[in-house]
Amino acid sequence: YLVELTKLQDSAPPVAFEEIQKALVAELNQPIEEVFAQFDPVPLAAASIGQAHAATLWDGTEVVVKIRRPGAVEQVNEALAILKELAATASRHCDFADRYDLSGLVEEFSQTLRSELDYIREGHNAEKFAANFAEDPLIHVPRVFWAATTARVLTLERIRGIKINDLKGLDEQGTDRRWLAHYATNVVLNMV
Repeated sequence: YLVELTKLQDSAPPVAFEEIQKALVAELNQPIEEVFAQFDPVPLAAASIGQAHAATLWDGTEVVVKIRRPGAVEQVNEALAILKELAATASRHCDFADRYDLSGLVEEFSQTLRSELDYIREGHNAEKFAANFAEDPLIHVPRVFWAATTARVLTLERIRGIKINDLKGLDEQGTDRRWLAHYATNVVLNMV
């Protein structure tokens, strides 16, 4: 399951740049060239809900621009309707589904997933996270650039690093993975 869920993060086929460009112009109400000094048409990553592109603001700041995929909301709603129906069917026919309130879990999952479709909410959550961990010098949350952010477009400060699941990269950098696991666990517990 973990491997399959990981694929949802950054293994979707990219959306053609022409569609991304149309979405950006519609959302930002101006040509891309007026907002960004440079915008890479090749995505850094493409996920099930959106894709990310490297860009540079006119002041030289490197950013990552996350654009929601056209049709993502409809696809998510369709998938959630199927999940809801499956949970209801399971609850009628299986004791375990009713005992664990499978329908309630699907509803909570639905709310969380729908909130991920709203990049303004995601931007505010990033700022809240940054404020909550402002005292921790080891945590850096990318800055949100609100002038280039809408419900469908999120523009964040670009941070370069190694994914936590890139074990080879972490080892090459000399990261103590046991320490990192302990530290990340404490961060999660602090969030809770």
